[in-house]
Amino acid sequence: MKRIYLVLIIVFQLGFGQNKESNRIEFVADLRLAVKSNYFFGDNYLAKGHKNPAMGANFNFNFIEYKKIRLGFSFEKSTLHVEGYSIGGNIDKSNITVYNSNLSYQIPTTNKLSFEPTIFYGQLFIKQKNGSKNYGVQDGNDLGIGVCIKYKLNKSIQAYSDIAFSHYFLTANTTQEFENYFNSSNCLSLSLGCKFF
Repeated sequence: MKRIYLVLIIVFQLGFGQNKESNRIEFVADLRLAVKSNYFFGDNYLAKGHKNPAMGANFNFNFIEYKKIRLGFSFEKSTLHVEGYSIGGNIDKSNITVYNSNLSYQIPTTNKLSFEPTIFYGQLFIKQKNGSKNYGVQDGNDLGIGVCIKYKLNKSIQAYSDIAFSHYFLTANTTQEFENYFNSSNCLSLSLGCKFF
């Protein structure tokens, strides 16, 4: 994860220098806030041991644009409640926190409507709890693709809907028999929110 942030800092520094010389790289303030629903599926404990979907919130900020390609980061929090206690053990919920770096491409279709395909990669943490008692944290990485549909409401606000597919690569100390069950998951997510610029 440190390497990703180092690359982002280098790109940011190079972009600042190129912005003065070529005017092709621009700094933008693309802020988005949304409610988010995550549906986990497949043969894994997030899908089979919890009540889906997970509900949460998402914050996204894009800050560099080059020829309609935008670079940014996002932060997400959501909660899954345990359904199968034989799978979840002592926990009653899993709180999921995700930090992503994302790359998107702006495709305007009309004056008000636009599409934005996105790829993203980041780090995630799953905190397992029962009431206020913590039972441990599982970490891993998140890799995915998505598309955002934006509708311009006025000069500074757009409503948007985002659909994405991601794969969770998780770390867990378990027997080889259960590795695939606890070490990965698939997620289909839907966001509804507003973009401010």
